[in-house]
Amino acid sequence: MPDKLKHLTDLNLINSLIDEGKILGKDEALDKFKLHIQEVKAVGRYNLQNWDIEWRKSVYKFGEYFQSIDPVDFLNILTNGNPSNKNEKEVFDFYTSEIYTNSLDSQACIEKLENYISEYPYNPEFHNTLGHLYYKNNQFEDAIRHTRIAFDKDQKSFIHNLFQSYSAYLEFLIDTNEYEKGLGICTKIIEERLFKPILLNNTYQLIILGFKNRFRDYVLLNKKIQEAEFTIKQLVAKETSKGQFKIIEILGFFTAIITFIFSTVSIGKNFKFEEAIIFNIALGITLMTFVLLINMSFSTKKVKIFDYRVLMFIMLIMSLVLIVTKFGVPIWMK
Repeated sequence: MPDKLKHLTDLNLINSLIDEGKILGKDEALDKFKLHIQEVKAVGRYNLQNWDIEWRKSVYKFGEYFQSIDPVDFLNILTNGNPSNKNEKEVFDFYTSEIYTNSLDSQACIEKLENYISEYPYNPEFHNTLGHLYYKNNQFEDAIRHTRIAFDKDQKSFIHNLFQSYSAYLEFLIDTNEYEKGLGICTKIIEERLFKPILLNNTYQLIILGFKNRFRDYVLLNKKIQEAEFTIKQLVAKETSKGQFKIIEILGFFTAIITFIFSTVSIGKNFKFEEAIIFNIALGITLMTFVLLINMSFSTKKVKIFDYRVLMFIMLIMSLVLIVTKFGVPIWMK
């Protein structure tokens, strides 16, 4: 059984020396790391008993220093550590992965973490780190997928990371108006009771419930907006159609007036006064009939048999027939 307390104490000392800038000197961080890595390899492959959460947190902190300091000397120690079996190598690779995560670009880290996952598929730490990299790249679905694998193996250690990934993804779905999808995800989380067994105060589950209510409100509001848009479009189309018909009627009316004016002038020049009067009356009736036909054709109201416009149309036709009969010259008399 490895001495977990000693490993944690030694690593905390190394972290303190790095904080103080004591890295390359005798008995400083690098020298102590050489001794530490040879002792800590006894922890072996991942299991919840040997991979103590406090020691793992100290490894996370150790890795963060390499955001600003050169990792080459520490990586050389890990590379030349000569693990005697795969179990010891797994510990070395855990330290190495934390250094890579903080010192390389995201894409290079993702490739290395995928290799570690292939080699150690049952170690949740590599899944968790890969999920964190996807989270930083706003690839939330991939982040959730890998963090969920880590969570299923060690719920207590990775619950916050999983919640953080879900929370960021749900906010992203709100920003992109994907309300139905977000509502479905929240419903599934609540039905699975994903977070409830872990926290006594049920904080995360209540926050997810709050997200669900937000998505439900957005879905209902969006539905009302769509219904309103449909109603407005129908109303606008109806009013536009009525306006178009009105324009046609007005154009027909003015066309009739212009035709009447020009025809009156032409008739006055070419016919006698009595004949011109009769022609103009007949022309006026004809144009009135034309305007009335346009009005009935484009009317939004249904034309009925006893509609006043039908009666007016009949009267105009009868008047025109009467004029032609009274003053016209029958064809057979020509």
